[in-house]
Amino acid sequence: MRSRLAAFLLAALALGTLATKADAKKFRYSSGPKPPADTTLAVANPYLDPVVGARGPRVPYTNLQVAGFVADSAVAAGLAGVPLESGVHVVLAPTRDHPMNFVLEDALVDALTSRGVQVTIRRSPIPDDSVGTGPVLSDPILEYTTGSVRTTYVRLVGFLPGRVKVERQTLVTGVLGLRDPATSRVLWTGRMAQSFVDRFPRSQVALVEDARYTDLKDTPPERNVDKVFEPIIVVAVVGGLVALFFQNRP
Repeated sequence: MRSRLAAFLLAALALGTLATKADAKKFRYSSGPKPPADTTLAVANPYLDPVVGARGPRVPYTNLQVAGFVADSAVAAGLAGVPLESGVHVVLAPTRDHPMNFVLEDALVDALTSRGVQVTIRRSPIPDDSVGTGPVLSDPILEYTTGSVRTTYVRLVGFLPGRVKVERQTLVTGVLGLRDPATSRVLWTGRMAQSFVDRFPRSQVALVEDARYTDLKDTPPERNVDKVFEPIIVVAVVGGLVALFFQNRP
């Protein structure tokens, strides 16, 4: 009897010791739980990345942003083969004043500096009689002519209320020319031309436009009632003819 009691007491003492050690043990985590993703606010990005967070509101690119993207593509193609190596200094200037010159200027500066070309920017055309004079004009002159930087609303797409979208076309065109500053001789020419078509909700026209840039604004097209009902009328006429055909069969 005493041996059984002693065994019971030893077992209880061992369990108490284990429980005390288990309670005293501490756990450390290298990192805590991650917070949930933001699903309310839109996250704007400066380039062609998703512009909203998960389940957030869909925000279209503005007409100016799309014009900048298209200008980057047009300039990249237009500068193909230009004889300017890394380390060369060039003077960048427009051939005429245009309200959208800054779009091509930004794209050209980005493309040239990414090649390692040093750029001096002029915001006004260089008079022909000043070529070959002054320390700055001793460098090659890269001139650009802005042909068109505009946005056109082509048509409406969709019929369901709240689902109608505007199809817009963004067009960027222009000409490049590299001149010798000493003789004004043309060393190289290139053409810039790029077009891009996308769609955005009709209800967000005010979000994509900017009153300062009239070339990047347009009047949304109106729904043509004839185009809406023409398919319905055709189907009704064809259905009536089919019904008459089967009705008049002997």
